[in-house]
Amino acid sequence: MAGTDAATPGKSVTERAFAVLMSFDMAHRQLTLSQISRRSGLPVATTFRLLNHLEAISAVQRDSSGRYAIGSRIWELGILAPTHDVIGMGTRPLLLNLATKSGMMVRVFAGNRGVALCLEEVLANGASAPGSGPGTTLPLGDSAAGHILLGGMTRAARGALPVTPANFTRVEESVAAALERGWAELTDAAGKVEYAVPIRAEGRPPMALSLSAPPNAAIASKPQASRGAVLPELRGAARSLATILATTSHYGVSAPPGVDAATAASAERKISDE
Repeated sequence: MAGTDAATPGKSVTERAFAVLMSFDMAHRQLTLSQISRRSGLPVATTFRLLNHLEAISAVQRDSSGRYAIGSRIWELGILAPTHDVIGMGTRPLLLNLATKSGMMVRVFAGNRGVALCLEEVLANGASAPGSGPGTTLPLGDSAAGHILLGGMTRAARGALPVTPANFTRVEESVAAALERGWAELTDAAGKVEYAVPIRAEGRPPMALSLSAPPNAAIASKPQASRGAVLPELRGAARSLATILATTSHYGVSAPPGVDAATAASAERKISDE
């Protein structure tokens, strides 16, 4: 087969290059050659050759100790995605204002391969929480943001997610409630509450705006505000975000796979009317 490597039969050059890049994640931002080889499942020689090519086009970068990290070119391409370009679109002052008013952590999420992926995170001090930030994920079924994102999917798409029948029923009830009232609320085992509402920007896949307690109580700017106080602010910020993101969107308006456009539009009308 043309374009394959004898050491890794059946895999194209593109697949092997992506295997190298996918070796990196939030917990593994810097890796050695041997670590990348092991995590990608590729021979060391093949990994080294691919890394040299990727480094030449700034897809990866190498420090003085020989450790590799994702390069600037990948970041430049990544933020062009319809959801991931939230960063840099003039949204941060809006998110910071919401974090300051509420005393809570503000995050923007999008659905990604069965999880809620954090695209942006802001605390009242303008930073991200330690060990958190863009790139972290939450389970769709166990987060308020996840319930909002699930509400924009078809029932069939939700049923295809890896959950037990009992959990599916529980999540379906929560998603139905979130769609009915236009917002989701979830309290974890530690008693920390999370609120979320949808961001429905024309031309973009569904996203969720979330307010939750910072992971470390020591970095909270003030006591958490009540539901009645935060929901109007949360809804208003979501509408403003949708306006900004729709204005800067150059993408088609069709819903992505697994997303029910009619359901998404109905959920947005509920929020706009409130």
